[in-house]
Amino acid sequence: EVTNILEGKIEKNYTLTNNKTYLLKGNVYVSNNAILTIEPGTIIRGDEESCGTLIITKGSKIIANGTKINPIIFTSNKESVSRKAGDWGGLIILGDSNVNKIGGLSFLDLGLDRSLSIYGGNNTESNSGILNYVRIEYAGRKLIKQEKEHNGLSLAGVGNKTILNNIQISYSNDDSFEFYGGNVTVENLISFRATDDDFDFTQGVQATIKNSIAIRYP
Repeated sequence: EVTNILEGKIEKNYTLTNNKTYLLKGNVYVSNNAILTIEPGTIIRGDEESCGTLIITKGSKIIANGTKINPIIFTSNKESVSRKAGDWGGLIILGDSNVNKIGGLSFLDLGLDRSLSIYGGNNTESNSGILNYVRIEYAGRKLIKQEKEHNGLSLAGVGNKTILNNIQISYSNDDSFEFYGGNVTVENLISFRATDDDFDFTQGVQATIKNSIAIRYP
């Protein structure tokens, strides 16, 4: 059961501990160069009504360093028997690496605060943190007004000092992994039963992908 609610902005270093369960309510921005640390075994649930979404803004970091035995889990806030693809938003990481857009900058048009959703730059070695042994489930909420969907994990302008290993995305209502530009090395990715693309690339992505698999159904 949820014990703590996350909403609005996280503007200073903050740690999510595995003895609590968190609810993402609305767009939650890690901003002001803050670092969000998530302990192994922590569960974060996304709210359906408010389209709970976690956004790591440009200059900030996420340190989600789970383990094989204790992964970090982002999932739906619904009861397990009623969960479905698109129950909540997803996880978005915005960096300052290169993107193929005029002026070298862009923003994600996913119902976000435009001033907090800018990404891009010329720092290919930028570091947005760590995702390791992380599961993201039932994300990809549809935005009715924009007629668009969130992805399980959106990586926008992310640089190659960011560690992205051992990530499984299941039941995404759009893409599992979407890369908007950037320069990344990723390893051991699993896309399971996405309704759209398993791996989507746009805006001049420079990526090295090792040992990844997509499992389609039906």
